[in-house]
Amino acid sequence: MSKQDKNCQVPTPIKYVEQMLDYVGYKRDLWGHKVLENSCGEGNILIEIVKRYIADAKRNRYTPQEIVEGLENDVIAYEVDQKKIDTCLARLNNLSSLENLPEIKWNIKHQDFLKNKEKNIEFIIGNPPYITYHDLTQEEREFLQKSYAVCQKGRFDYCYAFIEASINALTDNGKMIYLIPFSIFRNKFAAELRVFLRNHIVKIFDYRSINVFPGITCSTSLIFCEKENVSDMVEYEDIFAQNKIWINRSNLSVDGEKWVFHRTVSGNRRFGDYFSVHNSVATLCNKAFLFTADGEQEQYYIITGIPVEKKATLPAISTKSSKDMKKRKKENRIIFPYKMSNGKIDHYTEEEFKRLYPCAWKYLYQFYCDLGKRKADENAKWFEYGRNQALAEVLGKKLVIPMVITNSTKAYIAGKYTIPYAGYFITVKRGSNMTLQDAKKVLESAGFYQYVKEVGTPTTISSYRVSVHDISEYMF
Repeated sequence: MSKQDKNCQVPTPIKYVEQMLDYVGYKRDLWGHKVLENSCGEGNILIEIVKRYIADAKRNRYTPQEIVEGLENDVIAYEVDQKKIDTCLARLNNLSSLENLPEIKWNIKHQDFLKNKEKNIEFIIGNPPYITYHDLTQEEREFLQKSYAVCQKGRFDYCYAFIEASINALTDNGKMIYLIPFSIFRNKFAAELRVFLRNHIVKIFDYRSINVFPGITCSTSLIFCEKENVSDMVEYEDIFAQNKIWINRSNLSVDGEKWVFHRTVSGNRRFGDYFSVHNSVATLCNKAFLFTADGEQEQYYIITGIPVEKKATLPAISTKSSKDMKKRKKENRIIFPYKMSNGKIDHYTEEEFKRLYPCAWKYLYQFYCDLGKRKADENAKWFEYGRNQALAEVLGKKLVIPMVITNSTKAYIAGKYTIPYAGYFITVKRGSNMTLQDAKKVLESAGFYQYVKEVGTPTTISSYRVSVHDISEYMF
């Protein structure tokens, strides 16, 4: 799969192209100043750059030949897709013809910008490819890890390298503006990118609440960066709310922690002082453990014709299954390959589990290969869950909430022996004077959703992913 197929390249709407050019100061006295678009596609940004260049050159009374020479020397573009280059060239030639200019040898390079070392560029304007780590080939991952400091750890996105390469390509007084996913400010795998950006970022234009690309699910922002001479303050503007603030650069974390630009404090009580927030149980192979019974006998559930001992299972819950259950009236259950004693969970040997629950053992064994391929905890047995971190706290009444919160939070109360298999679960801390009902009220409040918007990682215009730490730190 090629990069152009993977990123489903969507042209930047002209409205936002014009805003980018205005913000970066690409307006006047442009002749002799190099500008770069390093993933030009069919030319939506490049066309507007050239229009401004020609109009400014005419105002400054450059001759047609001088304008042509300037365009050939000053305007540089890269694109890996030859078909898109052909479309872009046709559009540029049509524009130059309308402007009555002689033939122009456009400087569009059919190359990967990341594999070239451009230097001394005064303006870089672009909308880099949005390709996730998952969609990169192993060869691409290895190249980026070897070549770019911001891609050496974790599951980086392709655009991280574009940001680093572009800032490095600027002259000392050069400027860059990029339309990028807002997630770079919150994603834990963008930590190295935030460390790099901290010394260059000048302005952030937050477009999270605006659908920049109609029909495309992506929360975006503009970042305006300078190579050097940045001030102590970073300007942040929420475009939808028309709210602008200035943030001291020293308040942007030096260790790559997420950047939070504004936080509403609605109380003096920290959620984590009263409640514990946990990741749900992670089997790493839900198809082996989770089921909805087709039928049942006195001591067995029937799963696709196979009996499994009822005593080897427990009720299972996720926020999605709770919604679905109201419709289908069927309970999700999970095979629970652990023993319980005095409110604590312990491990079976395989011989014990097989002797006590031979049908459950046989049912799980049909998934033996899949279970063996999991990236499980080192000490996890093949018939156990892949991660054991939640087991110590899972027994007892609890609340279950999703990792991604949309518009508002819905918290579900689950019973003592119900196993949460997605999202987070919340328990009352020992000695706390608050209850699960109190926690439910706090989490379902408008104030909590506002906090989620301020600290979460956007997945859509109205959906945000939050962490255990985020929830624990909420002040109410």
